[in-house]
Amino acid sequence: MTDNDPFVTRPGDPTPPPPPASSPGTPPAGGAPGLIPGALPPSVPAYGEAQQVQFDRSGVPLEKPEGLAKGLIGVTAAYAVLAVITAAFAQGEVESLRRTAETGEFSITAASALGLLSLPLTVTAYVLYGMWMTRMRRNREALGARPGMGAVEWWGWFVPLASVVLVPLGARKVTGRTVPLMLLLGWWIAWTIAQILSAYGSIALNFSFDLMTGELTNPDMLDSYPTWAWASAAVLLISWGFLFRFIRTATDRHVDADA
Repeated sequence: MTDNDPFVTRPGDPTPPPPPASSPGTPPAGGAPGLIPGALPPSVPAYGEAQQVQFDRSGVPLEKPEGLAKGLIGVTAAYAVLAVITAAFAQGEVESLRRTAETGEFSITAASALGLLSLPLTVTAYVLYGMWMTRMRRNREALGARPGMGAVEWWGWFVPLASVVLVPLGARKVTGRTVPLMLLLGWWIAWTIAQILSAYGSIALNFSFDLMTGELTNPDMLDSYPTWAWASAAVLLISWGFLFRFIRTATDRHVDADA
């Protein structure tokens, strides 16, 4: 049976030549499996080339609130710069108030004019923060997370005393572990200290005069105003640095389903 078996090699049969060697980067003669002979296999994209898109549980892509984040960063930066400029004119404000107490003539100073911008910037920052946080809250809910009390980013600011806890707690519930706790605490603690220092500056301006007669009754208190203004502006800048990192990190990473 073996004499007639075509698969058995017998002495004297010619040895078939070996297959040609392939040079690096050249596909084998038969081509890659599943492709046309001679075609190169598809290249694998390098890590990080394609932008990863997160989806909710129903398969709908989630959009990061990039526009709101940039607007919030810009408005809060303008508020911090305004505080620095106001501190730079604080001494002039003190001298103007002294002249007003002595002569009875009132004049609008640069610090007073700049102070008029504080309220619209504050309101704009509040609205942008609420919208930005609400968008992130919706994305987190779409991923199946439970981001704490609803809409606390809107109403939490107006609860006396408790707002000191409600606002950062609400932010922590929304961002979860996507943002280091140090960024959140750095922003909020520095912000709270800056507001306290600013309040002392306002007291130095308003309560150094007799409210009934307008007479300067506590000149030392009035002279302390520039110090309070500069201290508040410096701490506010530190707060904004933490806030900037907090906004950027939260915007980029809040759709991380594992956090």
